[in-house]
Amino acid sequence: MNNIKKYIKNIWTIMPMHTKKEKFYLNELKKHLNEYLDDHPQCSYDDIVQQFGEPKDIVVNYIQNSDENDLIKRMKLKSIIQKFLIFFSVICTILAICFGVLWYDYMQEQKKILSYTTSKQQLPKIK
Repeated sequence: MNNIKKYIKNIWTIMPMHTKKEKFYLNELKKHLNEYLDDHPQCSYDDIVQQFGEPKDIVVNYIQNSDENDLIKRMKLKSIIQKFLIFFSVICTILAICFGVLWYDYMQEQKKILSYTTSKQQLPKIK
């Protein structure tokens, strides 16, 4: 069973998309792998590769048999989401830096006020 998990993980790693369609495809492949394992209980990872093909070949075959327009649309969507997340991260970083600078200025001002107040209280009163 460990060999099947390793094989599926290797395929999943190089899949360009990770959507329900890919999960369904890999679940179907896993069923075939389990059937093969039932017939050949002592098979190794190399035996699985020899029977089903290299993980990269499985991914290439999946892509070739996929609807091109759907795949392109999903890849564009993935690209848009990645760009949005990068933009959002940059904005959050800039806001965090600005907040940090403002907080630092505020704390410095409070220190000045506190030191002025304490130094004023320590001065002797002039009569």
